[in-house]
Amino acid sequence: MLIASFPAGPWQANCYVVSPREEQSDAAEGSAPCVVVDPGMDAVDDLEQLLARESLVPQAVLLTHGHIDHVAGAAQFADAHGLPVHLHPADEHLLSDPAAGLSPESRVLVEQYFGAARLTPPADLHGLADGQRLSVAGLEFDLLHAPGHTAGCTLLRLADTPHGPVVFSGDVVFAGSIGRLDLPGGDPAAMTRTLREVVLTLDDATHLLPGHGGLTQVGHERRTNPYLTDAILDGGLS
Repeated sequence: MLIASFPAGPWQANCYVVSPREEQSDAAEGSAPCVVVDPGMDAVDDLEQLLARESLVPQAVLLTHGHIDHVAGAAQFADAHGLPVHLHPADEHLLSDPAAGLSPESRVLVEQYFGAARLTPPADLHGLADGQRLSVAGLEFDLLHAPGHTAGCTLLRLADTPHGPVVFSGDVVFAGSIGRLDLPGGDPAAMTRTLREVVLTLDDATHLLPGHGGLTQVGHERRTNPYLTDAILDGGLS
């Protein structure tokens, strides 16, 4: 399995490309299908170069949540390739109205980037549902609804990989931290439930590939992440 990533845009959101092709395979041997996760601001050009370099053919775009730094390139990229885009319905409004999920200072930056408050959503948009298994490009994703940072946050879990379980965690949990709760739509009580009932029920060997920063593992976060301690979760997040 091949998993490639790069940070993009002013908030350095991670864009991922996932393919069932063997990581050491020679791209010259032929093309392979892939899935793109979270093509955000300024991601499309680098994404196209990565796909060409690795001879990968995209089959779908999966979005961990609807914030603009993770979805800004989704419509442009998906529509150019005729691809479906998958996002939890609770965040679909953010595809056309990104300001609805931003702080006032971030809205100014987005307006500078796009010159308009509203955007055009992808032409082929599909919802994600908790407990769903999504089969695409020869990959099997288990979808775990994980609200708190936004109402539609969803963990994308690949259970069957050569490296063990892999979860694309978006902005739910990072190495040493969790997603912001002070943005519009943030819900501390929902995040507390998500961390207890979703994140902390994952196997310790699960690799977490977050929306920002470097990868980590559930076991490491269970031991070291201050937001995953009983003292914090019992008292409630704020």
